[in-house]
Amino acid sequence: MRSALSVRILSVALLLAGTAAPAVLLGQAEAKRGGITSDAAVALRLGTLGVGFELGKQIMDHLSARVGINFGSLSSSGKQQTDITYDTHLKLKAVEALLDFYPSKRGVMHFTAGLLTNPVTITGNGQPSAGGTFTINNNVYTSAQVGKLRATGEFPGASPYVGIGFGTPADRGGRVKFLFDLGVGIGKPKLTLTSTGAASNPTLQADLDVQRDKTQKDLNKVPVYPVISIGLAVHL
Repeated sequence: MRSALSVRILSVALLLAGTAAPAVLLGQAEAKRGGITSDAAVALRLGTLGVGFELGKQIMDHLSARVGINFGSLSSSGKQQTDITYDTHLKLKAVEALLDFYPSKRGVMHFTAGLLTNPVTITGNGQPSAGGTFTINNNVYTSAQVGKLRATGEFPGASPYVGIGFGTPADRGGRVKFLFDLGVGIGKPKLTLTSTGAASNPTLQADLDVQRDKTQKDLNKVPVYPVISIGLAVHL
């Protein structure tokens, strides 16, 4: 179901992009004839979703639509999570389909709602202590007993998004505009914790399950993914 939701959002994004493109060309043609603006823009963003590319279109005076794709990666070593230390890797890849509502007619400040695909997948490779052991659910295991230990955290395939921001695809003022967005993708990441040694060690598997549940409980305390981005838009 998660894959189906992602495919559906991508289809909506492509549809919006396909309808916006001819509108841009029509607006440019009309601008040449009678001074009417295109009210469309392309943007480059940078933030907690990674590097993003975006296409926006003003639909009416108080409403605009935008679609975007974001990607990036980040790695860190020695991150402590409960009783285990991990080398972690974050893979950022998200698609957005959003609507912006402007309280002021053809304004800049807006409230945003829409959908966001899985913003980040986190993988962590467990590292033994200096003594070559792992502490899992307060029990100590040797590296040989545990083997390869991996944790994976993944957000839902599609999550609601709400936020506020500044910026508009409407033609007003200069051609290049500053963009800022602050919001959250609403959804809890799901954690998995596996060990190659657990297949032949039921006690280790039981401790891994308890350890996973403890960490999942911590993650559930903040069931959102924070989204902060800045960028520049160029009006078409």
